[in-house]
Amino acid sequence: MAFDIIKSIAEELVGMGLNLPIYRENQRGGFKEPSFFISKITGHIQPNLFGIQWRDNHYEVVYFPNADGANADMDAMEDFLSDNFTQLQEFAKIRDLNFERSDSTLVATFKVKFRAVPVDQGTKQQSLDFEGGLKHD
Repeated sequence: MAFDIIKSIAEELVGMGLNLPIYRENQRGGFKEPSFFISKITGHIQPNLFGIQWRDNHYEVVYFPNADGANADMDAMEDFLSDNFTQLQEFAKIRDLNFERSDSTLVATFKVKFRAVPVDQGTKQQSLDFEGGLKHD
């Protein structure tokens, strides 16, 4: 697929004013705090006619809070994401946004559902010769 959804999620977080490091790969030295880690969990494809597909992709955004006041930081981030993280601009809505806490991190899981249409690379009609006119009463 030509559209990078993880990149779009990262751009959305930055666009909301969250100027924190955003990772999509594990880091050997660990993650800087505060920061985000984005990953795809699962994907489901439902085929339709003419090669069109409905795709349900599930993602998670893990927030690593400041070590000092981690619970308050996670509370504030959960409220902020609940209010502002609702759509990937000009692509799809964020659906089924859920939050849970695990190992001193805030884990947001959600679904991005969209319709994928294959790109038609075939030859397009170049011209149309029309002979005829309008019927007069």
